[in-house]
Amino acid sequence: MTGPTTIRQSRRVTIDRIAREAGVSLTTVSRALNDRPDIHPDTRARILAIAQELGYTPSAIARSLAGQRTHTIGLAVRTHLDAWAAQILLPIEEAARDSGYEVFVSTHHAEAERERSVLRTFYSRHVEGMVVVSSVLGEDIPALQESMGIPIVLISPLIQASHRYTVQAHDYGGARSGTEYLIRLGHRRIAHIGAPEWTAPGRDRLQGYRAALEAHGIPWDPELVFEGDAHETGGSEGVQALLALADAPTALMCFNDLTAVGVLHGARIRGVRVPEDLSVVGFDDVPLAKYLDPPLSTIRQDVEALGGHAIRMLFALIAGREPQAPIVLDTVLVERLSCAPRVA
Repeated sequence: MTGPTTIRQSRRVTIDRIAREAGVSLTTVSRALNDRPDIHPDTRARILAIAQELGYTPSAIARSLAGQRTHTIGLAVRTHLDAWAAQILLPIEEAARDSGYEVFVSTHHAEAERERSVLRTFYSRHVEGMVVVSSVLGEDIPALQESMGIPIVLISPLIQASHRYTVQAHDYGGARSGTEYLIRLGHRRIAHIGAPEWTAPGRDRLQGYRAALEAHGIPWDPELVFEGDAHETGGSEGVQALLALADAPTALMCFNDLTAVGVLHGARIRGVRVPEDLSVVGFDDVPLAKYLDPPLSTIRQDVEALGGHAIRMLFALIAGREPQAPIVLDTVLVERLSCAPRVA
């Protein structure tokens, strides 16, 4: 009876607890468990003794030292309902399985504590590496990678960090090219429905929009900027507020395609036709975009390349090689029927 109880207790012991008991940082614990040279021998011995005393078993320590292979990786996404993230999942799973790996998938819902819990769960399953889509942990990621001794690759983090191992699209460039497209069509009252200002992609896309206006001598008008929620609700509410202005916009640059879906809905509520009265550009080119009415002009991210680069970067790190990083991928303007030249 004592055997199973001991195992259950040992699984509850984390390196966080070891760090608290030893009065040192997570990084120092990681250095001790991974037999790193940049730690005093006395400190290493004290940490290993505490780990043993707490029930952090020798086999767990051996795993850190020897790097036992499990041929599994962890993939954390914001939500399973995100069509954009779902497209990224496929190339990662295919590449992993082609290399003899299985993928554990979990969701973090853009909540820092939940994301941290997901990564710890992956760690407890002895994964060899992790990929996080739309991470919100920011500067905690490098420390977590160091403390766990497991490589972590980020795809399009919502909060920018100094973490090198990142793959993302050129948010600034994509939003700028979409706005310049509307300018070429003759529009001058161009609005922007963005994402919450705490998100790095939201800030970058807003800056790209502003840069396009400035390059073409169009005055910046804060009335034409609405902070959305990156979902249909924000798009619908945003376009209705913008169309209620005395000098309403004739064109809209949206944070993403979901925002644009809401814009189409909100415009219909107000009796505004797209593209005859209002031109709309999205961002992402999710599969639904070409089936909307009208089909959506948008900025395409190469989601297969995002996933492919991320898994190759992770495999290089698992193998002990230093990959090219960070990687920023260009975007492509896709012209469909939601935009039209401005009629004076």
